[in-house]
Amino acid sequence: MNFIDPTTIFKNAKDVFKYMSGTQEAKEIIKEYDPDVVFTKGGYVSLPVGKGAIALGYPLVIHESDSVLGMSNRMLAKSADKVCVAYPIDAYAGNNIDNFVYTGNPIRDDIKDGSKGRAIKEFSLDKNVPVVMVIGGSQGSYIINKMIADSWPKLLSKYQVIHVSGERDYDWLYYKSQKLDSTLRKNYHLYNFLSGDLKDAYSASDIVISRAGNNVIAELAALSKPTILIPLSSSANNHQMVNAQILSQAGAALLMFQEHLTPAKLIRQLELLFESDKELETLANHISSFAKKDAAKLVAEEIYNLATELRKEDEKQPK
Repeated sequence: MNFIDPTTIFKNAKDVFKYMSGTQEAKEIIKEYDPDVVFTKGGYVSLPVGKGAIALGYPLVIHESDSVLGMSNRMLAKSADKVCVAYPIDAYAGNNIDNFVYTGNPIRDDIKDGSKGRAIKEFSLDKNVPVVMVIGGSQGSYIINKMIADSWPKLLSKYQVIHVSGERDYDWLYYKSQKLDSTLRKNYHLYNFLSGDLKDAYSASDIVISRAGNNVIAELAALSKPTILIPLSSSANNHQMVNAQILSQAGAALLMFQEHLTPAKLIRQLELLFESDKELETLANHISSFAKKDAAKLVAEEIYNLATELRKEDEKQPK
């Protein structure tokens, strides 16, 4: 006989009460501000706000950043007036897509302002040696970080690596990298985090190795970067795997499964790519097709157009 942990029952009960009180509080705030349209971006905090708007009869626009609707957006999508999505509509075929609109995923404007010349100075790069950038998402990825460290001898003998490790693994990677031979160490550029310099790192990179989160994919698409995606297999709703598969099937990125990845396989894949300028060009062209220019503007236009349309309808009503 299976027993349910009482603490789990208590936690779930608390979450229900938090949701109910959050929805009531959201309704009070919405009534106070009396907006023309309510907009939510997904995540658990958006659910009470969206449900409050629906209950009060306010128009609702939501945005989904991934190729799989998150739980909150799944619960709001049917009642929302518009569902703005980051990927082409076909990616959401399992949903009722009558109110879906393809806007793309908004990114920072300055990410497009990178300079390769500036990056060469900032990161002490040799302009004659190919550059591979490795980025594991906002929290970093131990699996990817360890894979890169295990690949150093061959990897750094052929390529320069800009490695954004995340805070958690930075110290051991730095300590271990100091034991590298100086000829290899000069090709390794380790950072726990890049903010303002990220655009320059992208600009200098010939290939990017990354997780398959929505933000980084949107940035890589906007910059037309040849990409190897290693999705996080435990991501919510398996969204990273689905994101990566959509790009892979379109020839817009190479998909490598972390469960089967070895340093030798990674090195060989990089060698094959760098041996074929045509393959790199094809990847760059295909991933750029997933870039939606002015995505933030398109989302704003959906909100504005809905508000304008509803206002005109209200004006037609007899006083």
